[in-house]
Amino acid sequence: MLPPRAPVPPELLGRASLSGLLRLAALQWGYLLLGWCGLVLFPRAAPLLALLLAGRLHALGVILHDAIHLPWRRKGPALRLLELLAGLPVATTLEAMRYHHLRHHRDAGLPSDPYRRPPASPWRQALMWLRVLPILPFWVLRGPFGLLAWGLPALRQPYARLFLQDRSGKDLTHDAEVLACVRAETAQVLFHLAVLAAALRWPHAVGLGYGLPFLLASGLCAWRLLAEHTPRTVQGRTLGDVLACTSDHGLGWLGRLFTAPLNVGCHVVHHLHPQVSLHHLPRLRAWYLLRYDTLYPRPRRP
Repeated sequence: MLPPRAPVPPELLGRASLSGLLRLAALQWGYLLLGWCGLVLFPRAAPLLALLLAGRLHALGVILHDAIHLPWRRKGPALRLLELLAGLPVATTLEAMRYHHLRHHRDAGLPSDPYRRPPASPWRQALMWLRVLPILPFWVLRGPFGLLAWGLPALRQPYARLFLQDRSGKDLTHDAEVLACVRAETAQVLFHLAVLAAALRWPHAVGLGYGLPFLLASGLCAWRLLAEHTPRTVQGRTLGDVLACTSDHGLGWLGRLFTAPLNVGCHVVHHLHPQVSLHHLPRLRAWYLLRYDTLYPRPRRP
């Protein structure tokens, strides 16, 4: 019988740091710059380079995801810089991601889980992926809708329901957390207005260097969201429940490049220990495999 929690050695539970995440974001931007240079030097390789750029945009979202689990209350200058580097390019803010993602961790596999998906045939799973496919463009729309909701209280409930995936059923018109989310959309709107202005000035360069990779990254994110969770319904939040409703995936080279960058594919142990840094997840996963080999779910591919 599984215990409620596993006795994991403390050295495997290292936490992320804001400075480390900033360095990691800067590294991804270095890769993006190399990709953009490649588009200039090797225009015939544009489809491959766009896909590689999409993988790095995906990685930026993973970095922001790690920041969600840091113990922060207010956004200081360093956290705002991380949001600019890793969040706004993939159309999200720290507040918006924290709203739905922490609720997902709290209620994973339960009816109140914002990411929960019902059991379905492979064909229906494909249709579900098509429905989730435009997730990043949909988040772009969240920005102006959120600013409207800031000034029009009647829009805050649909904002929370549609864009923050709230499943509480409560009246959130004057909810402080929702208000923080709508205020934070200012940064996202300004960022994408700047992108729009650049696209009007240099349509080909921005379209190929950011627009197409952004759309491809949306597809990669959609695939990951469906791959890392199972449709099984659980009854609680025990170790056994987490093993039942989460999946590892993308552990090979394709995952590192595209579908599960920066070890985010070690998703089971991330749910077991959400505050553990993405750098520590492979070793932590190896520990669980050694201890719970017959119970730990097999990874999905690629």
